[in-house]
Amino acid sequence: MDESGYAEDLSERRIARSAEIANHTPLHNQGRRLQVKVLYTTHAGTVAALKVATRLAANLGDRPKVLMLYAVPYTLPLEKPGVPTGFLEERIRALAEEAPMDVTAQVYLCREPRRSLREILRPHSLIVIGGRKRWWPTREHRWARMLRKDGHEVILVDCD
Repeated sequence: MDESGYAEDLSERRIARSAEIANHTPLHNQGRRLQVKVLYTTHAGTVAALKVATRLAANLGDRPKVLMLYAVPYTLPLEKPGVPTGFLEERIRALAEEAPMDVTAQVYLCREPRRSLREILRPHSLIVIGGRKRWWPTREHRWARMLRKDGHEVILVDCD
């Protein structure tokens, strides 16, 4: 998958299928720098995560990348989710306007977001996740636990 700009990613309406992401090669084999990824959770959580991610990305000489995974029910074709892709793209576009620096973004239509995320990410990725701090495990905390088990570096950001 190419690392093209924000506008191109949104206009192409990429669909993450297992066949497309199975050919993903590790970071160290491509000679690429570390890139900061932000997992889209909620608008407020992602804005908080982007604030931290932009500082990290600026230190790395890059810009953060927002990953939005949208689960399409099995009853619908993957190419035609229940929500128009234009709506999902507009949510990302509004989010990018609030970011302190340019960001890239990609919307993934998938069946199982956890499985797709495992296939999308390069080994040992740096992921920033925003959410609310609670005493019980939230969805964001479960994402972070899963990604840490997979060997990724995860930063949880409280959006309160």
